[in-house]
Amino acid sequence: MWLVEKKIFRYILDMGFERIEIPVRAKFEFEVVDGSFVAESLRKEILYNHHSVTQRYSKLKRSSLDRAIEEMVESEIMKYFRQCGLLSDRPSKEKA
Repeated sequence: MWLVEKKIFRYILDMGFERIEIPVRAKFEFEVVDGSFVAESLRKEILYNHHSVTQRYSKLKRSSLDRAIEEMVESEIMKYFRQCGLLSDRPSKEKA
């Protein structure tokens, strides 16, 4: 079974002198087999207003921000899977 979820996560960017909360919209789809998430099936789309953030903080590198937000979204998705009971201890399927 394939599922699609849409969530809004909040990324906190600590600039030292200021903390910025960036809303991040994530759409992710994944396969569930026997009640467990199939890791190889995860596809995600991430959307946030990078133009506004990088325009206001010109010394901030977009690639670094993208990477940090990607890692945060990945972590939040895994938390979501744990809360839903979709992560199992069985090894994932190997790609052919």
